[in-house]
Amino acid sequence: MVFYSHSQEDINGKIKPTKKLEKHLIEVANNIESNFHAIINFDRYSITPSFLKVLGLFHDLGKFTTFFQDYLLSRKVVNASLKQHSQISAVFAYNYLQEQFPEENLLSFIVYYCIKHHHGNLANPNKKPNRSHQESIRHSLIAQKKDILCYSSTEIKRIIKDGFNDLHCFQRIDNYFKFNEDKITKTANRIQNRAAGIENYFITLYLFSLLISSDKIDAGDVNKFKPQTIRTDIVDRYILNLTVKKLNNIRAKAKSDIEYKLDEIDIKNDKLFTITAPTGIGKTLSVINFAIKLKDKIRRTQHYNPQIIYCLPFINIIEQTYKVFSQLFRDESISLLQHHQYTDICALYDKKESEDEEKELSKKLLEVEDWQADIILTTFVQFFHSVITNKNKLLKKFHRFAGSIIILDEIQNIKAEYWPLIGATLFHLSHFLNCRIVLMTATQPLIFKTADDEIFNKQDEVKYKKLLNEKETKYLFNQFNRTKIISLIDAEKPIKTDDDFYKLFSSKWDKAKSCLIVVNTIKRSLAIFDKLTEELNSNRIFYLSTNIIPLHRKYIIRKIKSLLEKNEKVILVSTQSIEAGVDLDFDMGLRDIGPLDSIIQVAGRINRNDREGFQDSPLYLLNFIKDAQRVYGRIIIDASLKLLNSDKKYFYEKEYLSLIQQYYDLIVDEDRTSFDESRKLYSAMKKMKFSNDFEGEELSIQDFRLIDDIKTNYADVFIQITKHAATILERYMNEYLICKDTIKKIKIYLKIKSSFNQYKISVPMKIIESMNNKTIGITELIKNRLYAVRKENIGSYSEKKTNILYNYSTGFCRDEIKDETTIF
Repeated sequence: MVFYSHSQEDINGKIKPTKKLEKHLIEVANNIESNFHAIINFDRYSITPSFLKVLGLFHDLGKFTTFFQDYLLSRKVVNASLKQHSQISAVFAYNYLQEQFPEENLLSFIVYYCIKHHHGNLANPNKKPNRSHQESIRHSLIAQKKDILCYSSTEIKRIIKDGFNDLHCFQRIDNYFKFNEDKITKTANRIQNRAAGIENYFITLYLFSLLISSDKIDAGDVNKFKPQTIRTDIVDRYILNLTVKKLNNIRAKAKSDIEYKLDEIDIKNDKLFTITAPTGIGKTLSVINFAIKLKDKIRRTQHYNPQIIYCLPFINIIEQTYKVFSQLFRDESISLLQHHQYTDICALYDKKESEDEEKELSKKLLEVEDWQADIILTTFVQFFHSVITNKNKLLKKFHRFAGSIIILDEIQNIKAEYWPLIGATLFHLSHFLNCRIVLMTATQPLIFKTADDEIFNKQDEVKYKKLLNEKETKYLFNQFNRTKIISLIDAEKPIKTDDDFYKLFSSKWDKAKSCLIVVNTIKRSLAIFDKLTEELNSNRIFYLSTNIIPLHRKYIIRKIKSLLEKNEKVILVSTQSIEAGVDLDFDMGLRDIGPLDSIIQVAGRINRNDREGFQDSPLYLLNFIKDAQRVYGRIIIDASLKLLNSDKKYFYEKEYLSLIQQYYDLIVDEDRTSFDESRKLYSAMKKMKFSNDFEGEELSIQDFRLIDDIKTNYADVFIQITKHAATILERYMNEYLICKDTIKKIKIYLKIKSSFNQYKISVPMKIIESMNNKTIGITELIKNRLYAVRKENIGSYSEKKTNILYNYSTGFCRDEIKDETTIF
């Protein structure tokens, strides 16, 4: 009998086997071995080649049954439990390892656990199935064992013999199928209690990632990825061809100061680095230059080629950085990948040269999700949710962190409540997986200090190297007088109405200057835009927030940028979506009170290019009653107010560094209970508590949310603003939604996902329900989840039609009810 691992359906609906099982097992084992990073630093465990071979060669042994083979070639399920193969494969691997390495009970269990879950998400190790399910598992294992011994024991013996030439003992094969439930249960309880520790978590994720990545890459027939070298002078050459600007001398000093630290680095022990420098000194090119030269130093001294993983908080900054890097590496034979929710998988392969478009689509998706590139640009969400997670899909790339160079740019965007968790996680990631991590920002938050205080209880200080020392950082801040922050905050008289705001705005606005206005809620931003449009009657007033679809936002930013470069006097009203990464340069600004680091980010959009005659351009701070507290909570806003609502009303750019350090100290000293969630999630990681088995339990790993993006009372609204949007929606409705085949459904969605998301916004359900009650043109497509606005319900701001639900100036029309909800 011939045994297969995979099959597929051809265009005629006929199912054909695609790979022999023995070949699949051997290739997965080879993939694991080649992807395994030789220089890792697990203190408790030694991962030998034998353990890696067992992980690969045994992970699908349960497919050596007639039950699975019948299902594979017919896709018909006669008995679901008998076709399952992960549990019996895991039992075989555990028993084999226990015989060969009896002293490595915990590591043997981790291999068992990884194989058992390799087709799903990670669950709590000591989670027990209910009694009926338990009985079903026992009966299935007995039936599968009998079937294997009858039909395929010869094949399995050959795999063991060929795979383990140094085998020093080998008992009867049927003994490897015995399910020692008591022993496994005791070990599971031990690893979550008495033997709990953070090292268990990281080694489990690493081995699990090696397995599932190698398995999927082989099944998808994807080529093995091998990182390439990068010329160390590439950034220097690129900078020579740039147009000379006033800031270049300062940028050159920052770049050289960072680069010189390479000589001081202890390549074996220095793993964590920080760069603190003002906005506009070319941190992106400086840090990629450092990373490329560090990569070369690692290649020469540790004899491997690390990948570079560049993480940013927002997709718009990723797209800007990708354009820069595309130019930087245009003549190099290295691969550059951006991975975020708008990544267009279809754009990554040549459809004209593709004989099988669906196969190419699947391969490219695997390459993207497996991070098969020399340089990866991705979001904080993608990165941190691949480290603190139980999700199979996200963990595929976890093994890529081993030995890599990781850059976290604009790190201040991580909320303060998670600083201790993030600091501890980065420390362990660098230690166990031998990766180098650079934290880069103009306002360095106390991520490592809070990890010391709140997670490690000051027992072990997290050591990191400053790539710009305090003297160099201070020098850079002292070179700039581009902006100053001016406090107009009056604790006794907060701004209550739009008329109050307009009076204040009129007293400060210079008509000969462009102006940026940033507030904290969409409701407030829309009201201010309406007020300014009414009072000024100008076509140079623009609006920006997530009330506008992504495609439309990009168009508005391009238009504003073009006008500003022509010295047009533009006014932009925005929410926090403008804070970081949007390359616009205004003459002045007004900002509602918020976190101090966010205020400094807004200052970075004013006189950004240090234009002559615009020194100390003002950013005025206001205080709309209760808006900031509603969005950010009391602790952060109280810290900002304490510093900014004082006798000192002017803060110059050279003072920003000292000001932000005082601000972070206030946050840390204010209320330690704000770090409770970090402590609980770290405890869950140590105990490998991946999920909550019962309602009301403590936080588990799956509860981690880097950003609060889960909006339970929101729905997506698709805006049919163009013909292309209508076509995309039609494909979504008529191809994706009605498709019953799961695999085909995924492939259809991959083809339209990038475009589909460009036309979609999130809207509070109470607004949608109010509109629906008036039957004014919003159509429900999927109950409480997806709605659509038709082309005839889209118009210009000036049109006073009752059927306009989305206008070209401010986006979704939400003035049907009073909305108190904030969306960024």
